[in-house]
Amino acid sequence: MPINASYEYINAEKVYLNSKTLAEKINALREMIKTAPKHKSSENLLAELKTRLKKYLEKQEKSKKVGKSSVKGIRKEGFQVILLGPTNSGKSSLLSRLTNAHPIVSQYPFTTKIPDIGIMDYQGVKAQIVDLPSIGNELLDLGIVNTADLILIVLEKIDDYERVNQYTSKSYGKKIIVINKADKLSEQELRRLEEKIKSKRLNALIISSITDYNTNKLKEVIFQSMNIIRVYTKEPHKSPSNIPVILSQYSTVKEAAESIRKGFSLQVKETHITGPSSKFPNQKVGLSHILKDKDIIEFHMK
Repeated sequence: MPINASYEYINAEKVYLNSKTLAEKINALREMIKTAPKHKSSENLLAELKTRLKKYLEKQEKSKKVGKSSVKGIRKEGFQVILLGPTNSGKSSLLSRLTNAHPIVSQYPFTTKIPDIGIMDYQGVKAQIVDLPSIGNELLDLGIVNTADLILIVLEKIDDYERVNQYTSKSYGKKIIVINKADKLSEQELRRLEEKIKSKRLNALIISSITDYNTNKLKEVIFQSMNIIRVYTKEPHKSPSNIPVILSQYSTVKEAAESIRKGFSLQVKETHITGPSSKFPNQKVGLSHILKDKDIIEFHMK
C-alpha cells in the first residue's frame, strides 16, 4: 500500500484483491490508478499498476479474438459498440442519429435482417456502431455481443431490461441501458422513469432518436467508455494542432512523446501543459506528469 493512500485507493485495492473475473480486475485496476497518490515516491507504483493493467487488457483482447464473431462481413475496427434490444426499440433510428449510416427504419417487427454498421465521430474520435437484428430474430448472432467493447441495450420500456440482459452474460464489454422514445413520454412520466432508474442504480440514459433528445449526451457517454484521452500537440509560438493524439487514460507526458515517435522523449528538454491537468496555463511539467483529456502539450527540444 502506498504512503498517504486515500480511502478510495484502499477500497479499490480491496475490490481488486477480491476480484474473480478478468473484467472485475481491469475495472478495479483502473480505479486504483485513478485514485493512487500522484507524487514522486508513487511513480514506481503507478508504473507497476499500468503494466499489470496492460497485461490484463492484452489477455482480454486475446480472449475476444478466440471468441471472434461468426457474423460474416463484420470486421471489428477500433472501438466497437453494438446496439442490442427487442424489436421496434428504435435501434435503427438511433444508428442513423449516431453515425453516417442510413438503415431501413420501419414500424414493422424485425426490419433489421442483417447487422447495419456506421461510424460515429465524436470530436475527432471514431467508434464503430453495429445495429444487430432484434432479440428473438433467428439471425441474431451472439458472437459479436461477446466480443464488443460496449453494449448499448436499447429499450422502449425499462421492464424489458432483464429479458435483454440475459443475452450479454458472456460479454466482456461494458453495458449501458438506453431507454429510447422519450418523445412518447409526458413530463410526469419522464420524471417517474428517471426516479425509477435512480432507485435501481441502473447505468441508464433516456433519449429520443426521433427528437434528438440526449443523443449528443449518449455520444459523450460512449466516448467516456473508451477510457482514452485526446491531447493536442503545439509547437512554440504556434497554434495547437487540430488533430488529437489518442492515448489511454492516465498516460504520462513520456508516453505521449513516445506515441509521436519512438525515442522522442529522450530529445525533450522540457514540456509545457495547458489544460485540465495543469494548475495554470503553460505549466512546466516533467515526463511523469499524468495527462487529462483535451490537454495541450508543448515540447521544447534539447
